Amino acid sequence: MSAWEHLSEQTKDVYRQLGTRNEKEINKIKSSHIRKAIRESLFVGYDDGSPYEWLKFEYDRRNKRLAAIVGIGSIVAAIVGLLGGFIG
Repeated sequence: MSAWEHLSEQTKDVYRQLGTRNEKEINKIKSSHIRKAIRESLFVGYDDGSPYEWLKFEYDRRNKRLAAIVGIGSIVAAIVGLLGGFIG
């Protein structure tokens, strides 16, 4: 039996959506489903091929985007705080 057969249907769906390489389809995937798929793939041994690399790439891409948004928000909050200190 291959490792693919041991994956849950939700994880298989995540791989199928990534396989379409359609940006709209990929953006519909919830980040929690991607994290679950990574954990499950590691558990059953489905982590040695190209589909898993696509999954990791998408996970990393989303984390970097989130970190950038949080970083920009922090900068804006710091500027507002400084301006509030000068004005107040």
